[in-house]
Amino acid sequence: MRLSPPEIEAFLQEPHTLVLATIRADGTPHLSTVWYRWDGEAFWIATNRDRVKFRNIERDARVAVLVDAAARETSVSANGEASVAARGDEAYDGARSIVARYVDDPDGYLRDRAGEPRVLLRIRPDRMSSWTLSR
Repeated sequence: MRLSPPEIEAFLQEPHTLVLATIRADGTPHLSTVWYRWDGEAFWIATNRDRVKFRNIERDARVAVLVDAAARETSVSANGEASVAARGDEAYDGARSIVARYVDDPDGYLRDRAGEPRVLLRIRPDRMSSWTLSR
């Protein structure tokens, strides 16, 4: 059974993890689990420029995402393209708003990672799907 648009919005506001699928140079998929923030139109992800997922996105911006709550048998998936919204220190506020969903001290968490080659990514879905078996 599909989720209604308000149910999708409520589900994506919960602090689940997101599985990000990118495309490797040889065409095979690469999956990684990340923290995210959903703003009603786009997924926001903070990562480092030296990560495989970012290098893949630089080469081919097409991505797929899955936000899953296995215990509730509920998921939302989306396809779209990732774009760079900010780099380095300019990515701090975006990263902070993501981290704040998952830890009590986002400033401390990011302070411990100061100097990392941070990048803030925006994924605006072209298509979304949802399902739940828990009704």
